[in-house]
Order: sequence, then structure tokens, then C-alpha cells
Amino acid sequence: MAIMTKTLRLSLLLLFIFQILMACGFELAHDEAYYWLYSKHLDWGYFDHPPFVGVVIKLFSFLPHSELAVRIGFIVLQFLSLQLLFSLTSNALIVSLLFFSFPLASFTGLLALPDIPLLFMTACYCFQLKKYLEKDSLKNSLLLGLIIALLFYAKYHGVLLVFFTMLAIPKLLLRKSFYLVAVSALVAFFPHMLWQYQHDFSTLRYHFIERPSSTFSLKRSLEFIGLQIVLAGVFAGPLVWWEVVKNKSGNAFDRAMKFITIGTVLFFLFSSFSKRVEANWTIFLAIPLIYLAASGLVWQKKWARTLLYVSFAIVMGARLLLVMPVEMTGIKRLKEFHGWKQWSQDVQKICGTEALLANSYQVAAKLSYYLNQEIGALNYHSRKNQFDYWRFDKNLPSKEVCYVTDKVEFQGELIKTPEGKTLRIVKNQSIESLLKLKYDENR
Repeated sequence: MAIMTKTLRLSLLLLFIFQILMACGFELAHDEAYYWLYSKHLDWGYFDHPPFVGVVIKLFSFLPHSELAVRIGFIVLQFLSLQLLFSLTSNALIVSLLFFSFPLASFTGLLALPDIPLLFMTACYCFQLKKYLEKDSLKNSLLLGLIIALLFYAKYHGVLLVFFTMLAIPKLLLRKSFYLVAVSALVAFFPHMLWQYQHDFSTLRYHFIERPSSTFSLKRSLEFIGLQIVLAGVFAGPLVWWEVVKNKSGNAFDRAMKFITIGTVLFFLFSSFSKRVEANWTIFLAIPLIYLAASGLVWQKKWARTLLYVSFAIVMGARLLLVMPVEMTGIKRLKEFHGWKQWSQDVQKICGTEALLANSYQVAAKLSYYLNQEIGALNYHSRKNQFDYWRFDKNLPSKEVCYVTDKVEFQGELIKTPEGKTLRIVKNQSIESLLKLKYDENR
């Protein structure tokens, strides 16, 4: 276990406070507002993801309605993940610098997304797997099974950790207690599988079947490899991967961590041959990567530590872009985080007392959060999502709505979103006619 100095403890406390202040400084992303609605309607599953993300937001719903209330649980999980890493390693300073040099592990703690619950449960899994391998007991077996279930409740990518662990340590299949681990995990995860069955396995079909395929692209695969190096610590990334690859520890736990890191990258590399692979899908690798790399002798060299310090400074400094006016940064992607509160009020002003209905889940989620009311999404000519299950339109007080859409076939007042997209606000629109369009589209 890593021993922390008073200076490091104080630094981490200040960093925690800094994260909280940062989380107050910019508006919610589209998906954050969407997951906030998850927390308002807790269930064992949702169309897009398992329920862990909604539960984390719900835990802090007693706080006043604010971006911080939505995000604070994820900042807490981020620092708990770091604490679990300390329990696995001996060099607290290097672990801390690496953790906050990994762009996704560092940045994502500021956002209410499923990635940080996945990162946290990965840390829990690694911690408990080590204990289980060291001592085969009933307690450790049951705890590992429960953690595996929670890992799946965070994000389905967690199955890769279990799969590559079994590949690395096939002798686990000879342990009687391992079947207790499997049974306890299945029992704890059964409510979600029942939800999937009741909803025609919609989440699994969407992620594994319905996502569009594309032709082979060498550029896409090479970009994926390059991104994995950068995401392992910017300039320090090559050193991290070098330490992982050359790690020759013979113990079962280290072998499992190595199989998880390399196996996962190879898995998504092969996936990139036919589909687009998103950067955040490998965020959980921060835990085994840092565990394997932190003890490397390379960090004793001044030039290596310099690269690590520079990487840390870049990633920490880059988060300031989130709170700066978009006009100053020139980064269009950041428009997702600014101006939506005022925009939502402008939409409501145009609609007056009419009930609101949006077409896309992004617009519906943003309007719902910033107007603090549940606004449905029609999803006409748009992919299915959780709004198709919620059906907020069924509870509207009238048969006509003020419809906010990007579809050009509708005539209405034009309004631009903060991202510059032109939408149409159609007043006195019949809900029945809109639902008919939706029904005809799906026939």
C-alpha cells in the first residue's frame, strides 16, 4: 500500500476542491442532462446503458438543482478510484501524477457520465480480485461476485475484465469458490437481465447489432492505436505502455492486469476494422495500466519524471478550457457546455404556456434540465432511446404542443441552438398527428 506524505494529502485535497469548483463553472453536456433524467426515473435498466450512472446522480439529488449536484458524485468516485489504486501500489506520488495525466481518467470526473462508475468499479474489481487470489474465502468470493455484478451495472465493457482475467488465470476454473463468484454475480445482475428480457434486450441489440458498420479503414485503426498511447498519459504514454509490455511478473494478479490491458486494446482494435470505436470505451484501462506502470524504474530517471510532470500540467491546465467563453477558445465542441440555460428560457418564452415536446433526445434532455420539467422526445427520423419508454407526452395536459424540431418539413419560428444548429419551433402542433408520423415511420 502506498504511503502518502502530508504534502501529497494536502495537494489531493486542494485538487478535490478544484474539481468541485470546476464542475460549477460550465453547463451540462447533452448526455449529462439525459442521465439526470435517469435519476428521476430509477429503474433496473435503460435503453442506452445500465443504471449505475442514474443511481450516482440520485444519491446527491438532495442538493439544490445545479450542475454540481449532478456531477459531485462522479468527482467522489474519481478520488475513491485513486484511493483504491494507492492500496494496490507503493508509489503514491507517481500513481497520482499518472492518474491525473490520463486525459479520460482526469477529465471525466468532471462529467456525469457512465465512464467514472466503470473506472471506480474497475478499481474495486482489481482490489477484490487481488484479495481473492491471495485468500480463497467465502467472504472474498461473495464480495468479488457482487463487485462483478456492479461492474456490469456500471457499463457492459466490464465483461472484458472478467473475460481476460479468466484467460490469464485459467486455473480459476478449478476453484470451487469461483463458481460461487459466478453464481453470486449472476444473482445480483439478474434484475437487469430481467429488465432486458422485458424490453426485448433493446440495449444489447443496440450496442452489439444495430450500431452501424463501416468499411475497413486503416486510418481509423491507426488513429485508435495512437489515441491509446496519448490517453495513457500524453507524453508519458509511451513510457507507460513500455513498462506494461515489459512487465514479466510471474504472479497471477499481475498477469491478469497485463492480459486485461493488452487484450482490451486488441479487442477494440479488431472492432475498429468494421466499426467506429469511441475513445472513452477504454477508460477503465487506467487502473491496470497505472498499477503495472507505477512501479517501473523508468520514473527514477529525471527525463521521464519531467515528461510525467509536463503531461500532468497539460491535462490539468486543459480543463480550464471548459469554463472559458467559447469565443476565446475557438473550440466548437465546447459549445455543448455553454448557453443552454438561456436558450431553454428563450424557447419557453416563444412557446408561452404551451406544453413542450422536442424531437431529439439531446434537445429534450437539455430543455428538461434547464426548465426543470420533464419534456419528451418524439425521435422522428432519429434513433430509438429511453424517451420511447418514458413517453412523457402521455401526461401532457392538452392535445397540442409546442414542438421543437430540426426537421425541415415543419414550418415554424426559427431558432439557433448555442451550437449553431437551426431548429424550428412549431406552436399548436397536434400530438396525434406527430405520433402518427412516428408510427408511419416505424411500420
